Order: sequence, then structure tokens, then C-alpha cells
Amino acid sequence: MRALKVVRQHFRNYHLKSGVYHFHRGEHGPAADFLTRAIEQDEEISAADRRAALYYLVQTRIGAAESFAARGELERAAEEYRRALAVMPDYPDVHFRLARTLRRLDRLEESLAHLRRALELNPAFVDASVELGMALLESGDLPAAREAFEAAERMRAGRAAEGLARARRALEEGRVDLARDLYKDVFATDRSSFRQALEAALAHLRAERWEEAAERLQEAAEIFPRYADVQNYLGVALAEAGRLEPAIEAFERSVEIHPDYLTGWLNLAYAAAAAGRTERAREALAEVLRREPDNGPATHLAETLRERDADRGRAGGAAPGR
Repeated sequence: MRALKVVRQHFRNYHLKSGVYHFHRGEHGPAADFLTRAIEQDEEISAADRRAALYYLVQTRIGAAESFAARGELERAAEEYRRALAVMPDYPDVHFRLARTLRRLDRLEESLAHLRRALELNPAFVDASVELGMALLESGDLPAAREAFEAAERMRAGRAAEGLARARRALEEGRVDLARDLYKDVFATDRSSFRQALEAALAHLRAERWEEAAERLQEAAEIFPRYADVQNYLGVALAEAGRLEPAIEAFERSVEIHPDYLTGWLNLAYAAAAAGRTERAREALAEVLRREPDNGPATHLAETLRERDADRGRAGGAAPGR
């Protein structure tokens, strides 16, 4: 999840705003310090800002762990994953990441425990089931390993069948573009290229190289079109580069794929407002505010739009945005 700069400026809590600033710069230490203060010391923090601080603190710990792992500092990586779980104990992906790190450290029993927990929390977690199979092979438990691999295959087959059914429905409804994207997702095999494109894009985003980020994100979206985060990242890169209309299209895709994606709705609202599309901005804000009535950036933009309408009324009723 990534919010536009203009959205982040309207977080109400100072420590949250500072933590998110450092997070997006890849400065994990200062980010964690500010976000921890927001959660533990700011008694008047709003519920929305507290939820955002928790999310960003977990992502900060994950980012720090990945940095340590890339340098071969696996013990420190494992410690950062544990710190992430201390904030959100029921986050399946963190259990999965910690398990992979522990397996590299030859701590198979601990790895197996975290993989099983990841699958308890998300029974459809294909990669966790595959990783569980690999760890069980190493532990010598061949029947259990076979069971894990077969479970992963059933999950994958079920997901493919669901995707194919959705693609067929889209074709029957004449929604050719949606059907194309769904078929691509079902049959995509170039996962390594997707990961490479996404990782390169995220590095460009951190460095604020917007055009380069957009180019790599378009590559990633071509491989997996139905990935809400990629569409949101693409919208951010395009909007920050001043390309509002294609940014709005990307944000629209992100929330169509994932209707509860609050950051996608917020980004869409701000981009639409900047493009003069006031009604669409209001619609997107309504999606945020019905889920999070105390969301600072959303309430700020809603008030800005009300003031804009009042100014138009005083000026003689100029036509509202389309």
C-alpha cells in the first residue's frame, strides 16, 4: 500500500506522518521509532491513524528484515520478523517470511511451527503449503511433505478454476478487457520477471523516479493485471509524475480488483479532485468515510470540496466538476 504525497500530508498525527515519511525513504530505524511513539505514547491518536501506524510499523519491520536478509544477516532478519509479529501476531505473510528465514538458518522445527500457523490463519496460502512441503522433506517426514504438496496443488487448481469461471462470465457479459486480464492471471508463468519488475519499481518509487517506476510497474501489470497493489503503485507513480488521467485509471482498477482497498480509494479521490473530477472524488471519499469516518486525509479533502462548492456559490454558481 502506498499513498500519494498529498494524502500523507494530511495524516493528523505528527509521529505517524514522520514515520511514514521515513518508511517511504527506506529509513527503517527512524520510521520504527516514530511509528512506535504514535502507537505507544500518543493518547489522543485517532483510531484511523492508529490503524495506519500499526500497518506501517509492520511494513517497516518487514522492510528492515528484507534488508538484513539481502546482506546475509539472517539472525537480525529473523528478529525483525519477530518484532513485526509482536505488533500483528496474526499476519500470515510474516509467519511465512520468518519461516523461510528460519529454514535458511537450519532451524526446521521453528520454521515448521510458523508455516503451520500461517496456514491456520490463511488455509488458501499456496506458497506456505509449498514451503511447508519443502521443510518437511528436509526434516525427513515424507508422508507429511507429500500431503503438503498435494494440498498446495488443490489450492492452485481451485484458484485456477475460480479464475477461469470469472473470465468466462466476463466474456459472456461482453467485458473483453476484464476477461483478458483474468485469463492472463490464470495462465501467467513468468513469476520471476514479475518479482524483478516489482522490486525494481519499488526502488524507483523510494527514490522518487516516477517515470522509471511507472515503466517497471506497467511491466509487472502486464504479467499480473489483477494485482491491486501494483495498480495502486502505478497510479501513484503516474500521479506524482503529473499524469493524472492514466493515474485515475490505475486507481480505478485497484479498487475494482479490491473494493475494500482504502488507500486506493483515497488516492483515487485526491487524483480525481486534482483533475477537476469533483463528483468522482466525492464518490471515492464516501467509500473511505463509510469504512473509516475519522480518516484524516478523507475528512480534509471532503471539507476542501465543501469549501470549494461554497466559494462557487458565492461567485455565482459556476458549474461543478464533472
